[in-house]
Amino acid sequence: MNLRENIENHPWIKPAVVIGLIIVSVALEIFVHVYLNISVAYTHIFYLPIVIAGIWYYKKAVWIALFFGVLHTVVEFFMTGVIFDPVALVRAAMFILVACVVGSLSESRDRLFEERETKRLALVAFISEVALRIKTPMNVVLENLGEISRGLATGEMDKEEIQVVLQIQIRHAETILATLRELNQGVIDEQKDIPDSYTDLLTR
Repeated sequence: MNLRENIENHPWIKPAVVIGLIIVSVALEIFVHVYLNISVAYTHIFYLPIVIAGIWYYKKAVWIALFFGVLHTVVEFFMTGVIFDPVALVRAAMFILVACVVGSLSESRDRLFEERETKRLALVAFISEVALRIKTPMNVVLENLGEISRGLATGEMDKEEIQVVLQIQIRHAETILATLRELNQGVIDEQKDIPDSYTDLLTR
């Protein structure tokens, strides 16, 4: 089981990871910024929960970025007395910008993957339906043609019997053709999720 499957099978992992990283980031803000009076470098850690949240939760990561931005700006105010410190505001703006970019890209990537998977499943279903609807009459035609061949070889079938059996095979062939026409029309009218290359092939 790979990491992706493990995360999907245990839905608690994502929120646990994000919350854990937020707690670590808040602890760093308090310890490094408040106690050590260092306001640079450590804030890079904030990007880790922001980016991970953007990958998993898309644009909802903006709320985490906003939280970090407000937290950092407020702590900076208590440490320096400056209400709107330009450096702190720039860092806060970068948090939000990164959250928006990562969230948008991740959402677009996953949407594209879902669209491709939908098309793949639609194609598989379409081919399965074609095979199912054609298999039975094709088997009947094959069996009857075998009977005709054996009848001709042994002389057990006369001309009239052969004509009757052949007429039945013609009707089966017409049924197969009608099924193909119907399915091809379905490709034109309904099956918009099937890739264009397959649609072109099936409607020729």
